[in-house]
Amino acid sequence: MQRARFSGRQRIILGLLVLVAGTGMALAGWMYAVFLAPNIQLRTEQDLLFIPTGATYPQVLDSLAIRGFLKDKRRFERVASLLDYPRLVKPGKYRIRAGMSNLQLVRLVRSGQQEPVKLTLHQARTVEELAGKMAARLEPDSAEILEAFVRLRDFAPDIPLGEDSALCLVIPNTYEVWWNISPSGILDRLWKENQRFWHAERLEKAKRIGLTPVQVYILASIVEKETRVNAEKSTLAGVYLNRLRIGMPLQADPTVVFALGDFSRERVLHSDLSFDSPYNTYLYNGLPPGPICMPEINSIQAVLEAEQHEYLYFCARADNSGAHVFARTLEAHAANARRFRKWLDEKGILR
Repeated sequence: MQRARFSGRQRIILGLLVLVAGTGMALAGWMYAVFLAPNIQLRTEQDLLFIPTGATYPQVLDSLAIRGFLKDKRRFERVASLLDYPRLVKPGKYRIRAGMSNLQLVRLVRSGQQEPVKLTLHQARTVEELAGKMAARLEPDSAEILEAFVRLRDFAPDIPLGEDSALCLVIPNTYEVWWNISPSGILDRLWKENQRFWHAERLEKAKRIGLTPVQVYILASIVEKETRVNAEKSTLAGVYLNRLRIGMPLQADPTVVFALGDFSRERVLHSDLSFDSPYNTYLYNGLPPGPICMPEINSIQAVLEAEQHEYLYFCARADNSGAHVFARTLEAHAANARRFRKWLDEKGILR
């Protein structure tokens, strides 16, 4: 069998083809290694990268290095440069996944496609506490958020809220927001939720019981702290509305606890009732100037749909149920109160 013979020119062409093929394979390998090969290492399947507002490209590199995300920093920088990322840094919270390539990571942070924050707001006692809970999940600090609440009238001049009642803006819910949302953006989000909540039907129910939405919220906060039994909330709300109608002080122990600022108390003593505060509903008639907590929606609904009855008094049951016994007369209430105080003494609950 004869071997194929090549002319000199054919050998040159063949050599060039081999060289081009080899160069192409080398280039393809380099491009794969730089652009497409996994370059992210994580201890878990996914992690988060936070890029603060105003951060520069070198600061992003520092964050990636500190977190140990990059296997090969130089390859990442090459892709970032080719895609013009140093000029297009966008702040936010980004979900980083194990095995991502440089191309995937650069495209993610360059696009600004953040991972949203699910911000659950409930059970805060004060605006200060609420601001702290927000700051723990978002970029703005608590002082910035609190300052925005103080400027609430500038934000929404038509809302009848003072500094004491600013918490009334917040409807308990889980809000989906961006990590780097501004303080004014937070208020805007809360205001929109507030407007959705107070639709025509709820406004009509509030009007029917003679209260504004803010007053409903304040009363609901007292109901919230007065009982943990949902089934009796509307009954209890009816008691307070009866007292308001006849000008009787609300005499709500939770308002005294709020005024004292000791939220760990389980028992209000007679000496506590003389503590001078606009929140002490034993000393001052009507509703306090603001809510004593963020009530759950079922407490707000309980006020709007308060039970109609003739009860003026209620007292905690002498057991661990958290429920109450209701009375129409002061005499019947006094008997219920004696039983409850005796039970507290036997349990050794002094405060």
